[in-house]
Amino acid sequence: MIIDRIEEQERYYALHRDMELAFAFLAEAPDLEPGRYELENGLFATVSEGDTRQLDTVNLEAHKAYIDLQYCIAGGERMAWAHIQELNPHSEDPEHDCYFYTGKSTAMSIRPGMFYIMFPSDGHKAACHQEFPKHYRKVVVKIPV
Repeated sequence: MIIDRIEEQERYYALHRDMELAFAFLAEAPDLEPGRYELENGLFATVSEGDTRQLDTVNLEAHKAYIDLQYCIAGGERMAWAHIQELNPHSEDPEHDCYFYTGKSTAMSIRPGMFYIMFPSDGHKAACHQEFPKHYRKVVVKIPV
């Protein structure tokens, strides 16, 4: 898992051959309507907005086929993380590349201008809150492993 500010994106281009392409889409995302966007090389992105969910009511999830690049455009969220080796498998939806887990995790605040990268070994909860719901606008770019 990586968490940083968008101004530091160039540090992470070497992680994957399409990471620079994924970050380039983030520059366009603030002006786009919510929805799914097909990119080159099998990448796709989802621009979404909504209200956060209560952190302790959501299971952790991970993805085997994709790396998640999640970027907070507006509002904010609490995100939780744990390595899947420290978690208990709960259920799976292979058709949608979602594998769910239970267990302890570490929560962090994500503010506008911040991004995080989740690899297949990273269990995560996104778009959450601990005390009060918050409205958010974000983009998630899925990068094939």
